Amino acid sequence: MRTSTDTLESERLRVRRFSVDDLDLLARLLADPEVTLHLGGVKDRAGAEATLRRRALDYYDQHPGLGMWATIERATGRPVGFHVLNHIHGETDIQVGYALFRDAWGLGYATEMSVRLLRYGFDDLALPRICAITNLENAASQRGLRKAGLVRKGERTFTHPALAGEGPMAWFEADRQVWRVNAG
Repeated sequence: MRTSTDTLESERLRVRRFSVDDLDLLARLLADPEVTLHLGGVKDRAGAEATLRRRALDYYDQHPGLGMWATIERATGRPVGFHVLNHIHGETDIQVGYALFRDAWGLGYATEMSVRLLRYGFDDLALPRICAITNLENAASQRGLRKAGLVRKGERTFTHPALAGEGPMAWFEADRQVWRVNAG
């Protein structure tokens, strides 16, 4: 995932780098109030463009191998959302995470690609630990993170403006050695 042509694949999904041509896709995803309920709320087109620039396009050069990637169904080529392996806002911790269009909920996509990204992070990037955060009320994401092999380690609050208003968040971790043993 260090060049613009790199992709990662799982059984049913592929992630690829976002490009400037993906603004409409990201804007549509971030305009959905149900999708963004636990992501800080709806973003208008300008907010989606700022997210695309800051958390994807500029981020790729600043942090090679990490980023926010468009998640695509392999069989159909249909975009279903995004997955991340990046820094938590304002932190040094690397997180795995996702946001999916509503019609992709309940299909196991969040967990499937999270497992693939954990394997990439541990095997290819040699990260010692990968974290995840989610709102306390977001039971579906917490289930997906547990299925991917992350362990809930309590709650954390954050001072970065993107997260400060969320209050305490569920904190998950996966240690490289333990995750590899459990993931097989």
